[in-house]
Amino acid sequence: MLLPQFHGKGIIPEAVRRLITYGFDDLKLHSIEAVIDPENLASEKVLQKCGFVKEAHFKESDFYEGRFLDKVIYSLLDKYNPVNF
Repeated sequence: MLLPQFHGKGIIPEAVRRLITYGFDDLKLHSIEAVIDPENLASEKVLQKCGFVKEAHFKESDFYEGRFLDKVIYSLLDKYNPVNF
């Protein structure tokens, strides 16, 4: 989460890119996954901007505070890592 006064400054996409680089280059991961609330359009936009691909949308898969919630899974394979291009 980011304070509103810092929204739109590219901070989160830069942080995600650095995590991608660390994950693939240092940890030698094959893939990275992100699970988000489908109503969080800002998170979805950041993931897409960083090269992640939507893999699944699970309907009412999680029960939290008395209600069922959807979740969306995005992933990025190292061979499709935009940082490598």
